[in-house]
Amino acid sequence: MIYAIALLCDWFGAKRVAMRLFAAAPRSDYAAWWGAVGLMQIGRDDEALSLLTRVRAVHPEWRRTKRLLATLYLRRDPEKAVQLYAPPMGIWEEVFLGDLLFFFLHREDEGIQWWRQAYTKVDWTTARELDNPARLLLKRLYRITSDPVLLERFAELDTDNFRQQHIVDYADILASRGEMDKAREMLDRGFYIYRGDRVLTACWERLGFGRLPPYKVKTSGTAAIRHNVYTGLLTEASDLSSIVDRIHKEYPTGIVTIASSVMTMCEGTLMWIGTFKLSRLARFLGPYTGHGTGTFVHWYSYPRHEGAWKVQAYIELAGTFRVLLGACATVLGKLLHRKGWFYAVVGPVAKAVDSDKVMPYDACLVPGPLDVKSSIAALARKEARVSVVDVNDLSGAEIVASTEGVDEDWLKRSLEDNPAGNDDSMTPIVVVMPE
Repeated sequence: MIYAIALLCDWFGAKRVAMRLFAAAPRSDYAAWWGAVGLMQIGRDDEALSLLTRVRAVHPEWRRTKRLLATLYLRRDPEKAVQLYAPPMGIWEEVFLGDLLFFFLHREDEGIQWWRQAYTKVDWTTARELDNPARLLLKRLYRITSDPVLLERFAELDTDNFRQQHIVDYADILASRGEMDKAREMLDRGFYIYRGDRVLTACWERLGFGRLPPYKVKTSGTAAIRHNVYTGLLTEASDLSSIVDRIHKEYPTGIVTIASSVMTMCEGTLMWIGTFKLSRLARFLGPYTGHGTGTFVHWYSYPRHEGAWKVQAYIELAGTFRVLLGACATVLGKLLHRKGWFYAVVGPVAKAVDSDKVMPYDACLVPGPLDVKSSIAALARKEARVSVVDVNDLSGAEIVASTEGVDEDWLKRSLEDNPAGNDDSMTPIVVVMPE
């Protein structure tokens, strides 16, 4: 009975109630995962660990709960996280095992061996599907080999997952073959995403393409002082509270801004692609989202059915009812020539869902923080001023939530040019203060 009520609450989008009930009746992989996530959100990690350990003993085949259990082990005993996947069951678990060894235990050679083994099992007929790890393996193996053949294969599948250096390397390959128009288009697309980027600019000038593309580079709307804080790779094992405390001690008058996706990574509430499946509703609605609608768009390729995976995340985060209501609102909005009604219905957590480019989190969908107010309150325990932000070079800055006393309009204008570095620079936290 409890499980049936939980499913009903989940369908209607009463997520907090559903999570509490799922924790009491974890009768499926989905229910156990959300039940444990609910416990983690209120700081009851020990209970979440107990729940996940119990269900794993009975259902070792459940993939979602296994990956979440690995998150908790990474925070306590990383070797146990590796043991969960020894031996790995299928290609995705080989990818996960390689990632755990390479990025967390720093046993790089062992991690690379698992990536190579997984690569031999790739089904290339479905390589552009999001639930095929081909593009992720190509990205990882190119990182360690710099093999141009791997980069070209990667480009054919998913330049959506390209970073600045990938774009430059691929443009150089095209230019070396005399395909200058394609090289120019690849860099042009790079400038559309990473406006004013120095690495792309240097390559553009080196290849002699003349005047830079006329994409407008956003600038800060205030005279604020911004300090980019190097953090290294922030992960689900990172203690974000301690990091914020250290930054606040160094910049006591500044506002500590944290990317929404980074906060979710640190909280560990990630939706790993290799652990769940698409529903029929997600497959039906996916093509209408506009995500990944072509093989190539301006030399910009996407995994197939990316939109369907995001809809699946919306369904889980906001509930099936609200997604259906949002779809109806979208139809009405189109008739009235209004935009944004879908996300107004499903809410900000679902709106924030995106894929990430930072390994190993390019293997999952990253929603917004599930309870951002509580998360910020925990980070501000030593009176730090904190804001969670969603900023990119295309759409500018959005303030998701802040502690009291933060002038969000001023902060938004101060971050319009996206000073954070969420890529190889590893500076996803920016301290902002008046000049």
